[in-house]
Amino acid sequence: MISLSQMLAKLVLFCLTFGQLYAAEILNSTDCSFKYGCFYSPKDCVDDQCEFVAKWRLIEDQIEFIIGAKFDKLKQNWLAIAFSYDKSMGNDSVVACKFNAEANNTVQNYYNPGQFDPELINSKEPSEGLSDVKITNFKGLLICTFKRDKSKNAKNFFDLNENYYLLMAKGDLEKDGSLTYHASDKAISQQKIDFNIALEAKSVKVSTNFVKIHAILMIIAWPFLSTIGILFARYYKSIFPKMNITGVQFWFLIHRPFMISVCLLSLIGFGFIFSYKNWSWTSQSSVKNFTHSIIGLVTIILSLIQPMMAFFRPDKLADNRPVFNWAHRLVGILVYSSSITAVFLGIIIFLKNFHWIGLFSWIVWLVILIVLLEVFHSRSSTDKVHEKSNEFKISENEEPKIGIQKTILLIVHIVLSLLWTLMMILAILEYF
Repeated sequence: MISLSQMLAKLVLFCLTFGQLYAAEILNSTDCSFKYGCFYSPKDCVDDQCEFVAKWRLIEDQIEFIIGAKFDKLKQNWLAIAFSYDKSMGNDSVVACKFNAEANNTVQNYYNPGQFDPELINSKEPSEGLSDVKITNFKGLLICTFKRDKSKNAKNFFDLNENYYLLMAKGDLEKDGSLTYHASDKAISQQKIDFNIALEAKSVKVSTNFVKIHAILMIIAWPFLSTIGILFARYYKSIFPKMNITGVQFWFLIHRPFMISVCLLSLIGFGFIFSYKNWSWTSQSSVKNFTHSIIGLVTIILSLIQPMMAFFRPDKLADNRPVFNWAHRLVGILVYSSSITAVFLGIIIFLKNFHWIGLFSWIVWLVILIVLLEVFHSRSSTDKVHEKSNEFKISENEEPKIGIQKTILLIVHIVLSLLWTLMMILAILEYF
């Protein structure tokens, strides 16, 4: 009679053998172009050097897919294959394999209307159009097999009698089973594929360098440069009062180049992301991405209005100078608020969850900094708001002295700002 331990040992051996056979099947390229259609990424990779693998064959009215991808650590992850009209995400049919070491594995059918906001084709039956699903993990290689109906009378269910670009991606699962953004973990076929025949499809290298440049430039421009530029204009006008270069006070020597740099970096960053998007706007179907793009555009427009207003500013003693002061301040508050919103939306969309700590720590620090500076500013300020003939204006002749507290706060902010900016840049380089 077989003991329980012997049965368990045989079961483990069977699973390992099954996993080895499965891995050998998908990595074997000798049956490509006659038994299976094949896709390997990077192009011309061999065996376990491949990041993504896909094989398919026609079986009556279905197409059987075997897809695989390497993971550093498998716990709660997803692997997906998409059928697309172009080489970009958006308006795609997606089959996602969900692996959970502590729960049931599932394979589900999605439609992706935008860059990354997939929705189930049938929420009541997530695996509609799919059958014979299997998910296997073998030494960090996640392998998913399923049969997909070629066509089905269902909304957003793509007909595989047509040719499509093949897109593959992988990432982590949220606790609720939803898919996180895949960043640079993706592969794309060089040409459209006919999945009804066995052929070998080539992959193209996916570069996200323009996205990285866009994100880094915006992080440097707004949370770092613009914050310092605004702080000097609001709280540090009397810093180094005797330093006067070509009739320009020190605070303005900081404020003006910093804010001009913000405008230039924003325009350059906008150009990079627009080029990455093939000069097309983000689809409205991807709500978060579309919102990010619109707020970003508003920010850039407002940031260009600010230096134009400053160029035409009236003299200090002019009667309409108070109007300029308030208009410049109001637009400044609007543009800074929209910029931080756009930057933080980008962080939420594209960076992993642990970077939320950095996001909220920055918000908390800004609130503390502004509250403290306002307290010190009001205590030492000799500025007064005068009301004459229903007019108001800000006095510019007397500025509060810079106390030791405000000096310390400025130094602390610059140091923390540098560290936070560096942390965000490293996160962008790591994740994209």
